[in-house]
Amino acid sequence: MIFDNAKGQSRQLSHRQLPPPAPVLPEESLLTRANATKKYKYSLIAEVNDAINQGINTTSPISIGVSKYNPAVVNEVISLLTKSGWDVTGLNIDGIGSYSTIIVS
Repeated sequence: MIFDNAKGQSRQLSHRQLPPPAPVLPEESLLTRANATKKYKYSLIAEVNDAINQGINTTSPISIGVSKYNPAVVNEVISLLTKSGWDVTGLNIDGIGSYSTIIVS
């Protein structure tokens, strides 16, 4: 009926090839929540270390701005500082309850 008037050879559909698999990336390059949190925490630790290195030979306490960091991460870094023998002598909190500055001596 429909194909009564069809002329020529019948065509077979070619099978499409699948694209090659994506390369396997190392675990460090995958941005998971855990990896992002580690990078975030290590960023604060790097800032703390820089501030300590700059103020190491001074007699005044070392002030470190932490307003852009989550309070939970700041608490964890404060805990690391106290375990390392540093005294966290001050903790400034801004109007919305986040830490703005920690003072270490």
